[in-house]
Amino acid sequence: MAYWPYHCHVKKLLLICGPAGIGKSTFARKYVEEHPLENCLIIAADEVRKEMCGSYKDFPPGKNMMPIYDKMIELAKKAYEESPSLTLIFDTTMLYDERRLYFIDNLPHFDEIDLYLLKMHDYSGCLTRNKQRIEEKQVPDEVIESMAQNYEDPGEEVHDKVTRIITLYRD
Repeated sequence: MAYWPYHCHVKKLLLICGPAGIGKSTFARKYVEEHPLENCLIIAADEVRKEMCGSYKDFPPGKNMMPIYDKMIELAKKAYEESPSLTLIFDTTMLYDERRLYFIDNLPHFDEIDLYLLKMHDYSGCLTRNKQRIEEKQVPDEVIESMAQNYEDPGEEVHDKVTRIITLYRD
């Protein structure tokens, strides 16, 4: 009789949240490296936006990110349907519940949903990390400062829809 590890039949969704420059993409790549037996797929808003708009600096008209988010959901649904097991990692800011719930409510049913809140005690570290990115991916300081100020902890509705909420301080 063949032995199939538990993870071979599980579909997990990891939502990686935090302001620009906090290390969401780095965290996602490290997760993939540390879980070689999982069938991991990273869907990053920055990469989808670059593909759709032609550059990391470019945005849809009016800086409306909804076409980007809808494309992310489309890609996630396709991967979900094609994979008997999947760890889908969503790499985008998701600073407040409206955005988190948009993704959760528009994606297929996952066996597990983990919400990772990446935080800093001092968000000026995001500004420093941002300057270390390639120039095309750098975000204006005032945008990062606004993101840090508007970052919200999940409310009851999100708590009810996820398996775990993990807060990680990146400083």
